[in-house]
Amino acid sequence: MPASFLLGLPNLQLMLSGVLYGFAAALMQSISYVFSAQFILQYRATPLTLLILMHLVLGGVCLLVLPFLWHPKLLSVSDYIGPLLCTTFFYCVGQISLFKAIRASEASRVSPLLGLKVLVLATMGLFWFGESYQWVQWLAIALCALGAIWLSASGGRISLSALLWVVLACVGYALSDLSILYTMRSLEPLSLIHAAAVGVCLCYVICGVLSVLFYPGLKDKQLLLQSAPSALTWLLAMVCLFACFAEIGVVFGGIVQSSRGVVSILLGVFLTWMGFKYAEKMPARSVFMQRFAASSLMLVAIAMFSLGQ
Repeated sequence: MPASFLLGLPNLQLMLSGVLYGFAAALMQSISYVFSAQFILQYRATPLTLLILMHLVLGGVCLLVLPFLWHPKLLSVSDYIGPLLCTTFFYCVGQISLFKAIRASEASRVSPLLGLKVLVLATMGLFWFGESYQWVQWLAIALCALGAIWLSASGGRISLSALLWVVLACVGYALSDLSILYTMRSLEPLSLIHAAAVGVCLCYVICGVLSVLFYPGLKDKQLLLQSAPSALTWLLAMVCLFACFAEIGVVFGGIVQSSRGVVSILLGVFLTWMGFKYAEKMPARSVFMQRFAASSLMLVAIAMFSLGQ
């Protein structure tokens, strides 16, 4: 499989659609984070409880959707089972590491640092696939990483243990992202959206089965329905993200996905203005300006990386 497919060398039309898919993924992820915060605060649940419940919902929904996505290609299990299991395994590694990081520090410190995943992906592309980037693209990657660090550092510092867990989460997510592309490649000749939907559904059916092992330990089974908004918006985000990676590659797609920092800030301001009960309190003006500037830096990185394509 050529590295150009994995890391993305799109034409103008593919680039535009891929960027739009990436922005849609960022928006849906930001909305999912809002629903997740509401769930945790309203029901005093732990992030791990929410994680299990979400994947039970995701697994159930995907199991119901799969028959409508049927294609004879799905009978060739040996063609896609390897990359699919790698996608799921590394995704779980990333999720567990992220949970550990949040336990060791505040979520507002941890989440922006996931933008460092772009640097991990670029390094993997360089040494694993022998990919090369123009200087403007390396500058874009550096700006994206700088923006993530700046965003996390605004208003406080992250602990060393949390930072180590974040790095492990970035590696897990990066390997999962690369496996996503192998999975979609193995599902050819399905169309882009069809392959993305099938890949997402199969991945979350596996995660749902794994979550069943933990579900009996949860006391209040009524919480399952309450976690649905978080799960469904996350599902839409992942379909868009799969499509984004297939169109423009994981490095460029990862940079576009980092726009969720700007989206989250603007969404938080909007929800606060609307009087949403579970919205985060507005930070001090200086902290807000730092976060907005850092997030905007990531948008500049998107433009710069696209210029180098």
